[in-house]
Amino acid sequence: MLVLTKYADLIRELVAKENEKDQNWKWSVKSIGKTVVRIRWGYLDYLEEKENCFRVVVSDDSYDGSSFITARTPDGQMIEGFIVAETPNPKIGCEQTIESGIRDAVSHIAYCAHSRY
Repeated sequence: MLVLTKYADLIRELVAKENEKDQNWKWSVKSIGKTVVRIRWGYLDYLEEKENCFRVVVSDDSYDGSSFITARTPDGQMIEGFIVAETPNPKIGCEQTIESGIRDAVSHIAYCAHSRY
């Protein structure tokens, strides 16, 4: 199973880039666990939201060496999902590397934040 802590540097780098792009609100990594990354966005603090972190989540469903990564809103709704693996395998619907899946998940979170809030 995919362990997100192995990609901590990449995740921090991606969130730092989103922070640089956002002139109004701070982005930061709140925590990086084995299966869940919590990404804090300052605007949710301003709104005094109970859940103030977006999430990147790895499900334990895997097939033939692949994993499923989802980008989620603070209330847990799925924004987008990606099938990823060390080596992409289009035969099973996995066309992304783990790194590109993580990049896409963070990108979709930022897009969702700016378009919904």
